[in-house]
Amino acid sequence: MDAKEKSTKMDVKELNLEELQHEHPLILIDLQVMHRDYEEDDDDYDDNEFIAKQNFECTCDRCGRRIDWYHRYYYKCRMSSCNYSIHKFCGELPTTLKFQGHPSDHTLTLTKTTNDQTCRSCFGCHQDGISYQCLVCNYEIDLRCATFFEQHTIHHPGHPHPLISLSEPGLIKCSACGEKHEGCFYQCVTCCKFLISFDCLSLPVKLLLQTKHFSHVHFLTLSYSFLDRLYDFECRICGMEFEDDHFIYKCSKCMFYVHPKCATQRIEPFMSILSQGLGQTEKNFKDADHPNLQQFPLHDGSHILSYQIKTDTLTHIDHMHRTLLWEESFLSQDTEMITSSSSVVSLHDPMKRIKLLCTSCVRPITKIPFFKCSRSDKCDFVLHDWCSRLPEELTNHVAHPQHTLKLLKNLDFTPSYCRICNLVCNGFSYRCNPCRFTIDVNCAFIPEEITHEAHANHLLTIVIASLSRLSEIKCRACRVPIEEDGIYFRCSACDFHLHCRCALMLPKTIRHKLDKHSLTLSYSPIEDHKSQYFCEVCEEELDPGKWFYHCVECAQSIHSACAPLIFQYEQDVNSLYVEGVYNLINIKFGAVKKFKFHDHPVSLAPGTSNDGFCQDCGHKIQSSLVWKCLHCKFACHWLNCKSLLKDLSRVDDSHHVKVALVGSSWVNKPMNKDQRQRNLKFYPSEMMRPVTRHWKVAEDMQE
Repeated sequence: MDAKEKSTKMDVKELNLEELQHEHPLILIDLQVMHRDYEEDDDDYDDNEFIAKQNFECTCDRCGRRIDWYHRYYYKCRMSSCNYSIHKFCGELPTTLKFQGHPSDHTLTLTKTTNDQTCRSCFGCHQDGISYQCLVCNYEIDLRCATFFEQHTIHHPGHPHPLISLSEPGLIKCSACGEKHEGCFYQCVTCCKFLISFDCLSLPVKLLLQTKHFSHVHFLTLSYSFLDRLYDFECRICGMEFEDDHFIYKCSKCMFYVHPKCATQRIEPFMSILSQGLGQTEKNFKDADHPNLQQFPLHDGSHILSYQIKTDTLTHIDHMHRTLLWEESFLSQDTEMITSSSSVVSLHDPMKRIKLLCTSCVRPITKIPFFKCSRSDKCDFVLHDWCSRLPEELTNHVAHPQHTLKLLKNLDFTPSYCRICNLVCNGFSYRCNPCRFTIDVNCAFIPEEITHEAHANHLLTIVIASLSRLSEIKCRACRVPIEEDGIYFRCSACDFHLHCRCALMLPKTIRHKLDKHSLTLSYSPIEDHKSQYFCEVCEEELDPGKWFYHCVECAQSIHSACAPLIFQYEQDVNSLYVEGVYNLINIKFGAVKKFKFHDHPVSLAPGTSNDGFCQDCGHKIQSSLVWKCLHCKFACHWLNCKSLLKDLSRVDDSHHVKVALVGSSWVNKPMNKDQRQRNLKFYPSEMMRPVTRHWKVAEDMQE
């Protein structure tokens, strides 16, 4: 051994851990302690405190490297006047260790030298002379290399185990988002199949969206699974579904959920919903090019026929009795009662549970003028003024251009079903006899293009569906699949589709006896409404991912299908199998007939759970159209049950028609996704420490 080696040897001594102790007591800090039992809508936690914790940084006074949120633990001085801080692993250094780059039979000992030495691993100078040295061969490494594994290990609240960075970047599928990423990854040291990309790992825990295209009033919280969801929600930006075990951003106060990728990319949202805090799409058409474009939903009391039927068309009424025109001169002082010399008539009024439905279109009559049979005590014939002007024939109809459709005045209220909306109807209709093609008068005047508040600024055009369609599409309103040969509205720029009935038959506002205010059609969960939703009419649970009516003042909601049910006995009509438009909305009840199959007169009525089972086929008749006896408990489907299977083969698998024909018990209830708890598994990436990405809180809204 030469003189230099002897001198160096003498300058090295084993280090007692007490010599490293700080002059004041230290306390262990957990930077992620708030994530243990945290829930996104927990008011006990401040969003800004979460942000401050994740953005925390300081320098370790022992190794000189950064301490951050991803380390999770560190020691700090208990004295508020002292800023001394060290990594947890720097504060718990072992006196000896085995090093990967040194023979396994040699042990490295914690030492301190009085002169600068070079680390045999990184070839850098020792920090403060602290190192690990092999007393056998004089091999030594500095403190940073000795804690190399700990320096590159992170903790993230999205996974229960420590994560280590992978040495080589690559194109790998991320366990946090389910997509392939190119770049750095971290891997779980316990469950080796979990890999998480640097992009997902560095997502901010709290994010405020307020950009040109979409925004939300509350902070969104990064959630590491979606197993606790009450309903099957979709991303409010791209409209795609969520996976239960992938990261999402959510605001549980409003049931507002988005994919992390969508939340952190400046893209135009899939869906524009005109309520506070949600996005708006760019307009993709010019008003001058569409002068007769109709906007939906229509206001309560408005009707599509009132826009389509010209007022200068001649009136023609085909009725067995004399009809009277009820107009403004007959108004009484309270303006809700119309009087003539012979009778008194009340306009349709849900608040007073008064129904006055047009015989032609089966829509409420809320305004004057209108026509009514002079024998109103015995005859229920009543017409909107515009329904008295319906043309006798229609040519080149968009749904049946090959033949002329002729007006069929259904004066005996015999039900049929419409080939456009797929709803059973017993009002006036247009029919092609050779093709047995029938549509109700509402669908007869369906616009070929519209705009809708639920997808504002984008044009929706009518589509005659093709049997060659490659994939299933669902209506955005009711989430029910659109029939392959059905007719629907579509946005050519987006994956946005609507049943004709959902687009045209749901008014913007409704009035109901159960709420003193108007209820507004809502297309998504209500802001600051974090409890479950229940329908005030049927008292069943309501899925806010489907369109519904809501009163913000009273925090009350109603299924869109329950909105027309204003009588007490009707509140038990709907079953949970029907979504969107009430399946019997085109039926005017009350027609009384005498048939051979029963001794007493029977009335056309909606089936309720109290009506039990069909006397003919034995199935439940709730939600279906039935003949109900006026004198006994007899009730049966309005359609002859013996020909039921043959008729079902003609209704093109329409969900609404099947329910109306045979009741809910013959229609399979869609299965919900399995919501059982599962163990979450995640994995990480490469040799660099993550840094939380900082997103611009608000863009210039004037761009």
